[in-house]
Parts: sequence; C-alpha cells; structure tokens
Amino acid sequence: MSRPHPVIAISGIPGAGKSRAALGLARRLGATYLPFDDFETLTQRDAAHALDWLSRDAPWAEMYDPALDGILTALAVQGPVVFETPLGRIPPNHSAVITCAIWIDVDLDIALARQLTKALAPGEWASPTEMSDWLGPFLENYQGVVRPCLAKQAEQVRPLSDHILDGTLSSSAVDAAIDRIVGCLTPPRSELTPPSAMAMER
Repeated sequence: MSRPHPVIAISGIPGAGKSRAALGLARRLGATYLPFDDFETLTQRDAAHALDWLSRDAPWAEMYDPALDGILTALAVQGPVVFETPLGRIPPNHSAVITCAIWIDVDLDIALARQLTKALAPGEWASPTEMSDWLGPFLENYQGVVRPCLAKQAEQVRPLSDHILDGTLSSSAVDAAIDRIVGCLTPPRSELTPPSAMAMER
C-alpha cells in the first residue's frame, strides 16, 4: 500500500502518558489525532467477560469496533496521523499502515500510582464517602481483572514496537525523544497539508 503520509502509533498501558504525548505530537505535526478509545468495546462489558477474554488468550479483534480499520486506512491516505492505541502493531490491518510504533514503557505500579493521583485529586469527589465507595471496588477490580489485562498488553505489544521510551522521564524528555524519532519520518510542517489535529468524529 502506498503511504504518502506517516502514521505514528503511540502505545503504553494506562498511566504511561500516551494520551498526553500523542495529543502533543499531533499538535506539533499538525496531524490528525485518532484515539483508539473512541472505538474500544472491551471495557463496556462486565468483569466476567473480561476474565473470559483473558482465558481465551485475549483475542485482540474483540477489543474494538471493526470500523476503526477502515477509518485508520482512510486517514493515512489523507495526511499524517497520530494513532493513540493500546495495541500497537498487533492488528495486521493497523500494522499495514503504521509507519512507526512507539511504546512508552512504565511499570504497572507507577502507572497505577499516576492513575490514583489523578483520580483522587482535590475537587474530584463530593465527599470522602463518595471517594471511598469508588476506591474499594476500583482496587479490587484492578487486582483481579485490569492488572492481568495490562500485563498481557505489555507482553504482546511492547516487543512489536519500533521504539521503546522510558515513561518515567519528564514529559519534556519524552516529547523530545518522540520528536527525534518522528523527525526522521516526516517532512517539515510547511510541506504538510493534513486535516486539523482533531479526533476523528464518528
């Protein structure tokens, strides 16, 4: 397939910083930002379904709306794309259009601490009781379902990535590393004529 424009996939477990990094890169490139979360289906189901999915070796095709395949392909023809995805190069239809896959690496415990810091920030909850009612089930679900899913993600996606970055570095250091990688793939911004850096509307 002819790819006149680069597609940069940014992956990592929740809490690695991939959303911030991907959005920032899309703005700097003037590229289309495509978030996998707009097409994700697994977390819409209950914990029993997620455990069953894990027991079947986590088939990636069940994780998202198949409409994503065609949208990613179409966007890749129109202009540069920054694709924020947990799956990296795993889906063959995605790997076929991805120019460069970057994995932002961070330990599960650090990622969890970041998520909790954000979730428990002042002003996020109406009362301590409301926060407590959320926190207990979240941590229980994390141990039994979410953590095994994230471990599976890292096990499968990380080895297929073209570049692995240290997600414990500062945001500016991560951005600089991504810019060095992407700078070898893209022409100067003045030569690009992509859609605006906005998420694709469904």
